[in-house]
Amino acid sequence: MDLHPEVRPVFRGEVNESFGKPRTTFPHFTRYEYVVLLAARSQQIAEGSAPLVSLEGLNPSDPRFLDKVVQREIEQQKLPYLVRRRLPNGECEYWSAQELKLIW
Repeated sequence: MDLHPEVRPVFRGEVNESFGKPRTTFPHFTRYEYVVLLAARSQQIAEGSAPLVSLEGLNPSDPRFLDKVVQREIEQQKLPYLVRRRLPNGECEYWSAQELKLIW
């Protein structure tokens, strides 16, 4: 499966080290993070992964069906991803997608 070059595996030790440190960025999705996660999760669902939300009220024949499913996962904070933010000082912050909010 070919993913965006910014999507990469993150190892538990790397994440655990960062959770003890105070975070400096805001708990909001950037538009870039939102689009990358939307595309990656849509691809997973298209390849057979089970959605984590109810599909009630969605039309499977709608061309934007996958996008709507993932948008619902994001709104209900059920997206199973970590967001890695690189900081100018060379360090990284990790946020669970469940911690991040949409502000637009």
